[in-house]
Amino acid sequence: MNPQRRDALDRVGKTVAVAAAIAAGMIRPSDLYAAWNQRAFDAKKLNEAMDTLGVGQPVQSGDVVVTAPDIAENGALVPLEIVSNIPGTESLAVFVDRNPWPFIARFDVSRGAAAFVALRVRVGESSPVRVVAQAGGKSYVGVHEKVQVTVGGCAGDTSSAAPAQAADAGGAPKPIRIRATVAGDVANVRVLISHPMENGLRKDAAGKPVPEHFVQNVVVQLNGQTVLEGELGRSVSVNPLIGFKLKGAKTGDKVTVRWQDNKGMSRTDEAVVGAS
Repeated sequence: MNPQRRDALDRVGKTVAVAAAIAAGMIRPSDLYAAWNQRAFDAKKLNEAMDTLGVGQPVQSGDVVVTAPDIAENGALVPLEIVSNIPGTESLAVFVDRNPWPFIARFDVSRGAAAFVALRVRVGESSPVRVVAQAGGKSYVGVHEKVQVTVGGCAGDTSSAAPAQAADAGGAPKPIRIRATVAGDVANVRVLISHPMENGLRKDAAGKPVPEHFVQNVVVQLNGQTVLEGELGRSVSVNPLIGFKLKGAKTGDKVTVRWQDNKGMSRTDEAVVGAS
């Protein structure tokens, strides 16, 4: 069979499968689209973003751990790992204080995900990075005091000469790459989304601003049940690479990931949890 025809049939099959799951009540339409807090993501000041999210005065806590490089040569691709050891953590919100839009992302981990997220972000200039964890109606913050960047990352990704593309030549969103392995009763999952994550600050060869085009929502399901929802902002790096941990998983379980961007484009893919 022609490879392009096979890929097209595969995409159709997955779309039909998701539609059938919705019709059967296995997946609720609301589960496929997390909310996106525009006011918080549009805020230009850290305190405004935090106030909008209702976390304006978090308590400093050593149980919220932010792992980031002290020096990043390329501010367009700064890796972060965030962990909350606070019992009952419900969500993790990420901020880069001095970015044009300080609010980076928020992850709801209250329905079966561990309080851990790994991702790559843009850092426009040397800045603290902070994470706010919410648990039991209270907010707690952990801070990496300074990521020093050699080249700022908010005016465009400098990691490759050619901008990333969200869709293939036929206009279909590119597949999500999902790797899931189990250790004990926790699945370690890595997701790679092909997407340019344009924030509106980069200019094309003619000097004109490239329009915003970025993933806003990510929903993760384990065996048809939503276990993690993420809201992403303009400062998540090109081709979002996101890591998380799903509790209560075992070999053979099914992980489903769906994203949607600000232009309404979306993609859903799935993978089977394998042994580590």
